[in-house]
Amino acid sequence: MAEQEHQQASEQVNELAQKMEEVILGEDGLPLSKKALKKREKELEKEKKKQERLAREAEERAAREAAEVDHGVDNYGRSAINMSREKTETKWTALGELTAEMAGQLVNVQARVQGSRPVSGKMCFLVLREGVETAQAVLSVDADTVSKKMVKFATSIPNESIVSITAQVVKPDVPVESCTVGTVELQVRKVFVTSEVKIPLPFALEDAMHSEEACARDATLNRVGLDTRLNNRTMDLRTITNNAIFKIQAAVCQLFREYLTNEGATEIHTPKIISTASEGGSNVFKITYFKGAAYLAQSPQLYKQACIAADFGKVYEIAPVFRAEDSNTQRHLTEYVGLDLECSFREHYHEVMNMIGSMFVYIFKNLELRWARELEIVRRQYPSEPIKFDDQPLRLEYKDAVALLRAHGEEMGDFDDMTTPQEKTLGRLVREKYGTDFYMLDKFPLSVRPFYTMPDPTDA
Repeated sequence: MAEQEHQQASEQVNELAQKMEEVILGEDGLPLSKKALKKREKELEKEKKKQERLAREAEERAAREAAEVDHGVDNYGRSAINMSREKTETKWTALGELTAEMAGQLVNVQARVQGSRPVSGKMCFLVLREGVETAQAVLSVDADTVSKKMVKFATSIPNESIVSITAQVVKPDVPVESCTVGTVELQVRKVFVTSEVKIPLPFALEDAMHSEEACARDATLNRVGLDTRLNNRTMDLRTITNNAIFKIQAAVCQLFREYLTNEGATEIHTPKIISTASEGGSNVFKITYFKGAAYLAQSPQLYKQACIAADFGKVYEIAPVFRAEDSNTQRHLTEYVGLDLECSFREHYHEVMNMIGSMFVYIFKNLELRWARELEIVRRQYPSEPIKFDDQPLRLEYKDAVALLRAHGEEMGDFDDMTTPQEKTLGRLVREKYGTDFYMLDKFPLSVRPFYTMPDPTDA
C-alpha cells in the first residue's frame, strides 16, 4: 500500500514538473497570458518561415552559381608553394615603375594586398603595396576574363597576402590620392595568391601610417601604440614610411662612402672586441672572452690614428659603437652605427673642417635629389621642412655663438659649456640670422675640451 502511494506521489510530481516546463515566462518573470502566448506563436511561425525562405534562397543561389559557367576559372586561385621548380621568362614590373605613359600595356606585378573594398558582386578594388609604393587595382566583371566568382575570390584575399597579378595599365579619370602611385590604375586580368595570411593580424597597416595631424583632425582613426609596433616589428617595418626611413638611412651611409672615396679616403674595418678599454674604463661593456675578459670597442679612434700615422692620409669607417652609458636620453645610446673619419692636414685644421662641411653638403643635396621619393613618403606621416644649408657652410666661432645667446637673454660665461637647451636655441637663432640649419662651431675654449686638444696659438 505504501509503495503504491509513493508511486502515485512520484507521478504527480513528474506531471507537475512537466507542466511547469511548458509554462512560458515573460520578461517580468510571470507566466504569459493566453493572448501573449498566441502572439508569441505567430512570431515564432513568422521567424520559421523567414529562415526557411532564406535557406531556400541560399540553396537556389548556390545552385545558380554551381550551374553558372565560370569563364574566369583559369585566371585566379592559389598557387602551389614556390619550390623553385622552374624559371619562366615572365617580366615583372615594380609598382614604382608604373607611369601614365604605360597606359594600355599589360604588366605582371607581385605585391602584398594592403586592403580590399568590394563595390558590388561584380566589382572590387585592391590596394597593392611593394616596398615604399602603393597602387590601386580593380576587378570588374566582363564577358571574357573576369567572372563574378573571380571578384568574390579577390575580395576574400586576406590582407598582407602576397599576390601575383597580370593587369592592364589604365589612366584613372581622377588621380588615386590614397596611393603613392596615383597616376595609373591596374585593371586586373589574372590574380593568384602566392603566399596567403592564415592568422589574424595584430593591426592594420593603414592604422600604423596615420600622421599626428590626421589623428588630431579625425578622432575615429585607429592608432597603433609603440609596444604593439615593437612586439610585431616585422609587420611594422612593412609600412611604406618605415621602409622609406631605412632606405634613407642606407642612403646616408652610401653618400658618406661616396664622398670620402672620391676624396681619396680608404675605408677601414677595425676590431670591436678589444683587450683593453679604448677610452677610459667606466663606460665600457666588459664581456667574457673564453678564459679571460674583453671589452666592446667604444670608438675606432686608436685604429684611425694608427692608419694616419701609417700614411693612409684619409680613412673612414661605418661600424657599430658600444658605450655603457646608463642614461635615458636621445644623446646616450648603448649601441649605434658610427660614421667615423680621420684625415691628416698639411697646414691648418680648417682643411679638415672644410672637407667635413663639404661632405655634409654633398649628403644633404643628394638626399633631396636622389631620394626625394622616400623623403616625400616620410614627410607624409612625419611632416618636416628640407634642411636649409649653403654651399659654403657657415663657420661660427664659439665666442660669437656665446654673444648671440647672450643677446637673446641666455646667461653663460665665456668659457662655459653649452647646455642642450642652449644648443637648440643657438640653432634657432642661427637659422633666423644666417638662414641656415647647418653650421660648424669652431674655437671651443680649452676648459670644455679634452686634454689632447691643440691650443689656439693666438688665443690660448
